[in-house]
Amino acid sequence: MMYYSCEEHIDMAIEDIVDYYALPPKIDKLTAEEQLSTGCKYCDSKALYRIDK
Repeated sequence: MMYYSCEEHIDMAIEDIVDYYALPPKIDKLTAEEQLSTGCKYCDSKALYRIDK
């Protein structure tokens, strides 16, 4: 399971990963190219982070 999140919703994405896996997530900042084509899971903003187990 991988989530993409904007700055505003990073906490929600972290909580979802922790709740699902009971492990701390790995958080990566997206490159400028990745940001152009990736949206936040929680809103219509562009994603800035990839959150994964």
